Parts: sequence; structure tokens; C-alpha cells
Amino acid sequence: MAAILLFWLEFGIAAGLAEPLSLEANQTHQLSGHLEVLEDASSRLSFAEVLSSEYQYSFNPLSGFFNKGFGVQTVWLRFQVSRQHSFPPEAFLSLGPPVLDYVTVYVQVMEQADLPASYRVYRLGDHVSARDSHRYHPEFVIPLSLPEQQMRWVYIQVKTTSNLALMGSIKPDDLLAYDTNMTLALQFFMLASFLLLGFIALVFGLRLQNLLYCYFALYLFSLLGNRLATTGILSLLLPSLAHNVSEMMVNVGGGLAWVFLALFGYKLYSDDLTPNQRRIFWGILVATDVAFLSLPWMPTSVFSKTHLIIGLCLIVYLLYLDIVIAKKTSRGGRWLYRLAFMVLFFGSLMQILRLTNWMPITYLGLNIIQMGAFGNIVLFSMAMAEQIRLDQQSALLAERNAKQNAEAMAVEMTFELRQKQQDLEQTLERQSRFVSMVSHEYRTPLTIIRTNLDLLSKKKHDPDGTLAFAVNKMKRAISRLVEVLEINLDKAKFTDDSFKLRLEKFDLADFAEEVIHQAKEFWPERPLSLIQDDTEEMIVFGDPKLMKTVILNLLDNAVKYSPERTAVEVNLYRQGNECILSVTDHGLGIAPEEWERVFEKNYRIPVNHHVIGSGIGLYLVARIVQEHQGGVSIRSDDNGTTATIRLPIV
Repeated sequence: MAAILLFWLEFGIAAGLAEPLSLEANQTHQLSGHLEVLEDASSRLSFAEVLSSEYQYSFNPLSGFFNKGFGVQTVWLRFQVSRQHSFPPEAFLSLGPPVLDYVTVYVQVMEQADLPASYRVYRLGDHVSARDSHRYHPEFVIPLSLPEQQMRWVYIQVKTTSNLALMGSIKPDDLLAYDTNMTLALQFFMLASFLLLGFIALVFGLRLQNLLYCYFALYLFSLLGNRLATTGILSLLLPSLAHNVSEMMVNVGGGLAWVFLALFGYKLYSDDLTPNQRRIFWGILVATDVAFLSLPWMPTSVFSKTHLIIGLCLIVYLLYLDIVIAKKTSRGGRWLYRLAFMVLFFGSLMQILRLTNWMPITYLGLNIIQMGAFGNIVLFSMAMAEQIRLDQQSALLAERNAKQNAEAMAVEMTFELRQKQQDLEQTLERQSRFVSMVSHEYRTPLTIIRTNLDLLSKKKHDPDGTLAFAVNKMKRAISRLVEVLEINLDKAKFTDDSFKLRLEKFDLADFAEEVIHQAKEFWPERPLSLIQDDTEEMIVFGDPKLMKTVILNLLDNAVKYSPERTAVEVNLYRQGNECILSVTDHGLGIAPEEWERVFEKNYRIPVNHHVIGSGIGLYLVARIVQEHQGGVSIRSDDNGTTATIRLPIV
């Protein structure tokens, strides 16, 4: 009896420094104020040793939850719990935060509290597979079956390489289900917001080709990866993989978030930065990158602390820049960016104070950085939406001004065009009158000359035929002069592209033969030959005068651009429902890239500028043939050039 009393005194008085937790009403009971802690500096204490009387006096009571800050160590925590009749016998112990590496829970299920066999063991933790630990909750949840009005011990061993802290509560199953649903709904809402806003920002960045939106999207995606791991959601999404990648996602996501936030801030203020401000910014950015790249060689606790300090400096500098730049510019939406940085600064500061053990851990403090990040991205999104709205207003104003300027320019240009049109019409009218006058004036003297030549040809006295030879030579010269003038006057009249066709049916073979006969009088020194297929009839429907212009223009080009006294051949034959007329010379040829351009108005081949011409002849040929529903083409090689026209047969 004395031994039992002594053991109770040792266990109850020495170990009962913290008030036992009494579960009375059907509600959630926090472990705050009921925990005792034993620090295991060697990380080698076994559970049996902890239960021994040697270490029972080493537990120290905590006034709140356990929060050690950064460090690599092992601690033991314990509390006593009893259940009253008003509390259900089946309940759950919920522990957090979810980033703890290893959490081993020993729940007393038998009467003897000093024997390890009296405890049921639950192995949990961020580095333990969710399938092995049967983890189906973002936090670490352990079932409790408590007898009524009997005290039970619960021991908790915590091993972690980052922030050493522990929070916990005991909940009935209905409250656990409700809290779990609310927690999952809230977490998924925040994570879905990160994802959705990130994709929207990325689309905006790619469509607008604006790096500001791209950096913001990458910042959101980094936060998404970090929050997936720190909230424990990853263990529900990837139960077989989460324990291998969760710590990496926490560190990489957090590190990249600061990197992309720095790039975002630099892009946001780059147009207004002075050289010194730009150098400071690059220094912070380089420090952020170096700290991130050192992750594989830096302990997690040191890495987290370093990145938080650099991030806090970055936010302070961004706030400073925003205030300084706001004095120099009236750009709208700046206050939203300032408010976003202030929210993030407050959340990061609270996180640093908690992780360095300057502030006690609470459920609000545990989620303060997540709340700050969420408020930050909402304000950032609002600020960028406001910026888009202002840019749209500026664009609309610029468009309105440009439209007004364009209308004024259009009115002015319309007036100038009308003036030029009137001047052109007057010029064309004068040209038309000149052509009519020349056409009338040259016919009268030429008619007189031709009449007198006819009278001379009737003279009987011409014993040696000298007079007849001279008269015939002058007739040919007069005929050539008439044709040349007709062609050139037609060119002047046809340059306005207004053809008036006088269509009739005629045999193209007889017509071509007649034109070639006249052409021989124009170029008596040139061998002109007509090769035609006499077995086929070629009746076309066209304007003989214009078709004569076509043939003479082709012959004129062949004569001008080929050596003297070389032959010019005209081929005429039928092909299906078309008649083909081609004119071939033996000149130097035309380069292939010029074959289509020679039919352009006023275009001349550069190498032929030594030959007098206006670049109208082949253009008229193409236009006239087109009006006759035909086609024209040119092919050339070193042996000469062939111009071909195709006309439909009636």
C-alpha cells in the first residue's frame, strides 16, 4: 500500500504539474495548457526510458501549445485526459501542423501507466506514407476510446528537421467530420483560387506578351505547390507519393515564390527605377536566387529562416519603392499594390515571429501566412484588373483621338484628291482634244500628198520607170507614216484603259496575212514570214482595228529588240477551241523573272533602256487580248523570245 502511494505521489504530483484535461461537454477540447514537454537532445530515448521514474520528473508544463522554433531535435510531449459521462466514449485526437516529419503517438489503453505494453502506438508524420499510417485527414488524427472517469496518459514523440511545434485538440467524431469538411472546403477554395488566378494571369501574359502577368502566374503556381504540402492536402491527393516529395515541395515552392515575387516587383517598377534602386533590386534578386540554389546543401531549418528574412527584406523594399514612386506618378491602381504588399508583409512578419519562438503558436498564427498570401494574390489580381481597365480606357481614348485625326486627314485628303481629280480630268480632256486635233490635222496633208502621188503615177511619160519607182517608194513611206501615227495615237488614247470594242466576225488567218503584208512595207529590210495551218478555219469575234494594233505591237517589239536583218516569224494555228498566234524573234531574250512584268503598264526591262520606248506596247497587247476573252504570255531563251496570244474561236 505504501509503495502504491509512493508511486502515485511520484507519478501524480511530479508528473501532474500540468492540469489534466477533462472531457465534459460534447465539444472540441484544446490541448493548450495541458501539455508537458521533455526535450531529447540525443534523440535516442526509447518510450520505455521515458516511462521510467528517471525521466518522469524531467517533463515541464507548458502554458499553451508547444513551439520551439527552428531546429533539428526530438521532443516528447504528454498529457492526461479523462472523460465525463456527457462526452462520447469514442473521440479523435487531432495534431498539427501537417509538416512535422515524424509523429509517434502512444495512447494508454490498459491500467498500468508505467508499462509500454499498456499503450497503443500510432506512427504518423509528413515523412511516413499515408497508406502505412492510415492517414485520411490533412492533419494527424488518432482514434481515442476513453473509459468514463478514468485518467489516461497520451505520449507524443515529435522528430522534425524544420519548425518544431505541436498543436492539438480532442474532438467527438461528429465535430471532427464537420471541422474536416470545413477545413477541406476552405483549403480547396484557396488552392483552386491560386490555380485559377494563375492560369488566368498566364493566359493574359501570353496573349498580351507581358512578363508582369507571367511572373505573377509563376508566383501563384509556386505558392500552390508550397501550400499543397504545408496544409497536408498532398497526402490526400497522392497518398503513396506525398511523403517523398512534400518537404521538397514546401522548400522549392516557398523559394520560387520569393524569386518570382522579386521578378514581378522588378517588372512592375522597372520603368520608374533609378540606377541605384535598380542595383539594390538586383542585389536582393541575386540573394534570393543564391539562397534558393543552395537548397540541396542547406539544412531545411536554415533554408526556411534565410528565405523568410530575404523575403521580408524584399517586401519592405517593394513597399518603399511603391511609396517613393507614387509621389512621382499618378498611375492608377497603385494603392492596391501597396495594400497587397502590406498584407504580405504582415503575414510574413507574424510567420517569422512564430517560427523564431517570439510569438506563441495558435491556430490563427499557424495559418497567418496562408491568409496573408491569399489576401495578397486577391489584391494583386484586383490591382492588375484595375491596370487593364485603365489601359483599356487609355487605348479607347487614343483610338478616339486617332479616329478624329483620321477623319480630319480623310477630309483633307478627300479635298486634295478631288482637286487632283479635277486637274487630271482637265489634263485628259486637253490630251483628248490634242489627239483629236493631231488626228485631224495630219490626215489632211497626208491625203493631199497621197492624191498627188496618185496623179504622178498616172503620167504616161516615164520611159525608164524611174518616176514609178520613186512614186511607189513614197507611197510606202506615206503608208508607213500613217500606220506609225495611228499606232502611237492609239497608244495615247488607250492609256486610260477605256476600250470601246467594235466587234465583228473575221478570219484571223486572212487578217494576219494582210497585216504582215503591210508590215513588210514598214520594215522592208526585215524577213517577216507567216506560217499558218491552212486546213483549219479560224473565225474570231473581235475588233479588227484593235487586233491590228496587237499584231503590229508584237512585230514592233520583235524588230526593236532583235539584231538587224534577223528573221521574225509569225505562227498561226488552231488548238482546240482557240487560235494561237505567236511572234518569234532571235534577240538576246528576256530573263524569266521579267516574263510577267513586261505586261505591266509603263514597265521596261532595265537592260533595254538604250532602246526608245514608253513601256505601253505590251501592256496594250495584254489589255486588248483580255478584252477579247483571250490570254497572252511570253517565253524566252538564249535563241530569242516568243510572244503568244490565244483567242477563242467562234
